[in-house]
Amino acid sequence: MKYIIYDRYENAKALLSSTNELFARLGLEVLKPKESLLDCGGYFARFTQKDILVHNVAYNLALANSLNATLVFAEEDAYANALYAKTLIESDSTLMRDIETNFLHQFKLLYDSKVQMSYLPDLLNTLEFDNLIQKRFSPFSSIIVRGAYQGHLPKSTNHRIYEKIDLKMLENPLALQYYTHLLEVNPQSALYNGAKLFFDLADLGVDFILSYSLGQFDLLDSKRTELCKAYNRDNITLPIVFLPQILLLACGESDHKKLGFNHHQQKVEMF
Repeated sequence: MKYIIYDRYENAKALLSSTNELFARLGLEVLKPKESLLDCGGYFARFTQKDILVHNVAYNLALANSLNATLVFAEEDAYANALYAKTLIESDSTLMRDIETNFLHQFKLLYDSKVQMSYLPDLLNTLEFDNLIQKRFSPFSSIIVRGAYQGHLPKSTNHRIYEKIDLKMLENPLALQYYTHLLEVNPQSALYNGAKLFFDLADLGVDFILSYSLGQFDLLDSKRTELCKAYNRDNITLPIVFLPQILLLACGESDHKKLGFNHHQQKVEMF
């Protein structure tokens, strides 16, 4: 099986470097197509740029399919948009043919309904890598924050990944909140409510927050200083990390560059 990792982000070095390192550690073949992938958009893409989003997703999937590869999304924001667009395309044969004829044809690509894409947590749940695990996380605990469209995605209750590494995952309605999209329209509200979310999660006693969403990571890590100022609180040491980083740690990786920790705004030293 060959994979292409979706990488069309403005600021995702921590996520992408750790994801590529994890795939190498797991022995998974990653292709780097000569052609660049197209943007799957942000929160507002399906409202303000729906046609562009659908065409871009069709292109990305057709390109991956032409290389006999599965397109993998390492975080939920882009994956949710891609799944939304893929569902639209494959539920309308007229739309699919129109995209092929008037858009994909110029790239000599075809759209096949059998195109493969995968969301990283789901993919990892299908793999066996027990022999690579060197460290366990007991008695650490964490909680997952997800993307804006989490309610539109199948909710997986399979915590097999975390059971493998003895990481206790808490479930609490607090973690269902999402405010990153408000940064574009009401930054004051986004920062205040984002700060409240951060400190409320900290009060649960977790050792770190696991982000499935690049937007959540940007708000809770990159904008931590602004959050604390908006909420009139001093900063606290509570890392925001991605799933690939946790699994690399479990596999014994300690190099901060390979882990992507050097790209965090908040220092990650507890590990």
